[in-house]
Amino acid sequence: MTVVIDEARKVAVLVLQDVLESGAYANLSSITLLENKQLTARDRAFASALIYGTISYLPAIDYLLSQVLDKSLDRMQPAVRTILRLGAWQLYYAHAIPPSAAVDESVKLTHLLANQGASTLVNACLRRLAAADRPILPANKPHLAVGLPPELFGYFKKWYGVQIATEIGRHALESRNTVTVRVNRLRSSVEAVAHDLEESGIKCQPGLYCPDALRLHLQGQSIRSLDAWQQGLITVQDEAAMLVGYCAAPEPGQQILDLCAAPGGKSTHLAEITQDQSRIIALDVSASRVPLIDDLVHRLGIQSIRTAVADALSDDWSADLLGQVDLVLADVPCSGLGLLGRKPEIRLNMTHEKMQGLYPIQSQILEHAAQLVKPGGHLIYSTCTINPVENQEQIIAFLAQAGADFMLESLTDLIPAPLLQFADIQETAKLGFIQLLPHLHHTDGFFIARLRRKNK
Repeated sequence: MTVVIDEARKVAVLVLQDVLESGAYANLSSITLLENKQLTARDRAFASALIYGTISYLPAIDYLLSQVLDKSLDRMQPAVRTILRLGAWQLYYAHAIPPSAAVDESVKLTHLLANQGASTLVNACLRRLAAADRPILPANKPHLAVGLPPELFGYFKKWYGVQIATEIGRHALESRNTVTVRVNRLRSSVEAVAHDLEESGIKCQPGLYCPDALRLHLQGQSIRSLDAWQQGLITVQDEAAMLVGYCAAPEPGQQILDLCAAPGGKSTHLAEITQDQSRIIALDVSASRVPLIDDLVHRLGIQSIRTAVADALSDDWSADLLGQVDLVLADVPCSGLGLLGRKPEIRLNMTHEKMQGLYPIQSQILEHAAQLVKPGGHLIYSTCTINPVENQEQIIAFLAQAGADFMLESLTDLIPAPLLQFADIQETAKLGFIQLLPHLHHTDGFFIARLRRKNK
């Protein structure tokens, strides 16, 4: 008898195993597998929900599994461990999936990817989770209800209080049905791109804040399959990241330096804003990631960007640029805690030790970047985190040392007007920085500060 395997669940298991066992990023691991021509658009949407849902709820899922297993998950085969986690997510959080289907399909996958003995274990375990007296999450562990490990929830609680910590966690669990793209104004207009997308069956809406943003409802369709993507008319980018370009306010003819540029979204936005008439150097320390910038530059048809592999902390390449650059962008390596909704694996990988290791790197990059800015020029510091130590505190520490040479400059006239409806943004924008919070502003969590080097 031939056993029919559900392809969407199979793809989900393979991606999850890659992420949970090998440290891959879900969005990158998904690209190849989700573009499998055997999958329909509906299959891709389902597989994506399985992947992101399981990763997002993993702390809770592992707790629930621990209540019905006789041995630790760590002692199981990776494939079995992954299938159990995927099955548990379906039973507890995918309310449209019948419990019988969640159990039966998980057993089939175990037959395919493991063995008969493991199939018996998976069947028994998931049936216990599907039973009327199945385990529930304890009320005294609030971090589990919002899919966060206790360490991260503790940090959010410390920074923002328990209520906002819970809201941040809950917001990161919400279904992401839209993809935000930036329209390449060098090649088209927002109106023309939106019209063509609608004509091709893709529903789209204007961005929340940025005039060049569109929110697409792909419903399982691959962004790379769209004519607009292939023709270089759009780039996937969250509005929070787009705001870096607005805060930078680059001008044609300027010398611009992006120190941590890969994969190139911010560099290319600066080129688009300046009508491809500036001189942009886009650097990144990773030799494997610089080609990503080159590919994006080529697809968008941009001429003003030159790329190179370079360490933002090194003096080897920068001697001729000291005090010569009009605009320096330092989008520094960070904890990424503002991206939990789109990159849920961050909640599993970011630790206290890793964050502590980032702080000196950020301050050193900021210090080096400042040396490259010419008098009267600007320095933009940005992160995709909501950690105040990586954000406001880095700027405070920098100004304490370099305050005689640098000052924060107001963003009020630079950021899109709709963003100023928020009292917190209105207040800090006057001071020269903004902190975007996902649950409040409905973007990625992002910090942006604009600094100007004083004229001597």
